[in-house]
Amino acid sequence: MISEGNVIYCCFLLLGLGTLLPWNFFITAQTYWEYKFRNTTNQNETLYGLERTHLQQLYTPMQVCFSQIPNFTFLFINALFSHKVQQRLRLVASLVMMIIFFCLTTILTKINTDGWQLGFFILTMIIIVFINSSGAIFQGGLFGVAGQFPEQYMTAVVAGQALGGVFASASRIVSLSVGAKDDTAAFIYFLIAVVVMIFTLIAYLYMSKTNFYKHYTTYKPQEKEAMKGEEAIPSPGTSFKAQLAIFKEIWPLGVSVWAVFAVTLAAFPALCVKILSTSENRVWADLYFQPVITFLLFNIGDYLGRQVAGFIMWPRRGSRIVYVMVALRLVFIPLFLLCNHSTSSPIPSLFPHDAWYIFFMLLFSISNGYCSSLCMMYAPKMVTEDKAETASSMMAALLGLGLLTGGLLSFAFALIT
Repeated sequence: MISEGNVIYCCFLLLGLGTLLPWNFFITAQTYWEYKFRNTTNQNETLYGLERTHLQQLYTPMQVCFSQIPNFTFLFINALFSHKVQQRLRLVASLVMMIIFFCLTTILTKINTDGWQLGFFILTMIIIVFINSSGAIFQGGLFGVAGQFPEQYMTAVVAGQALGGVFASASRIVSLSVGAKDDTAAFIYFLIAVVVMIFTLIAYLYMSKTNFYKHYTTYKPQEKEAMKGEEAIPSPGTSFKAQLAIFKEIWPLGVSVWAVFAVTLAAFPALCVKILSTSENRVWADLYFQPVITFLLFNIGDYLGRQVAGFIMWPRRGSRIVYVMVALRLVFIPLFLLCNHSTSSPIPSLFPHDAWYIFFMLLFSISNGYCSSLCMMYAPKMVTEDKAETASSMMAALLGLGLLTGGLLSFAFALIT
């Protein structure tokens, strides 16, 4: 018989998948956005030709920025003021908002936007801002909840995030392989996201009513009897002084998780999507190379890294080896810059063969999942149990800052290639 703890673990896995579903679905549907922002005045121009429109060129970097700026902003707000809003309200309201905006995106796939491409571009960016703001509130709240549970439940959340990427990438590859039109494939694609988000909401509503969940999320002071008649003590982590004390305990891991995602977003996807295949098989090179290697392989490696981190948990908490591993990830940026780019790029291609890029991407993705998971698991355990939720929310905010930093750096790396 399946224990209640295992059911809650699966719920956390699904909730983790839901946190990054907007990001994963919007970046993976690259061919759909290329189609929407194509040159509609010259029907003979190929969709993926060299002469890309300004909106096609702008979409990826703008999407990264308009995703990560509100993401960091609301993760930061959540870390500071989450105790002022009921936990259940934050999670349910943010999930409902994500479902609404996914529904709107799905409807727009079936609307002809050729006559108002700029307006559609602006509307898409507005949707991206709102859906990522909601996602940040949900993500910050979820990390706070998971931080109150044993470490394996935080592993479930971060593994679920990686599974969301695998799910989005695999769905996109299937839609390409069946030969569906871009708008039809996108309609099915985003509809899947809506269904998954509804199941995510149901999973949280179920989980929050279980005794297992209530056992870990209800704060029970050890010296309740001793405090009778004494002056009321504020909830842990609610004052700025208390939050600063918590930050002092976890800041090395906080800086580490910031660095992990700053390096990752600096290269992925803005820099990586410009790497070209040298294969003579044009179907592979033009249609499947980027979806399979850049997106699917990254997300599979990321998932494996997160899972392995949860099993072996090495280096142990407090070890400086963690920080060395994080610092070494900087080497991936020059390695990707030296892979096979366009002939117009001023940077030489020292690693032109596809095998080099596949090897680098595998190490890049596994290290991202492994290092980030260790940081997110260890930080809540650096403080006392009653401060774990605040510590986890702070880590989520620093994760968001890393994503924002990397997103801004990606502009520079994309320009020089």
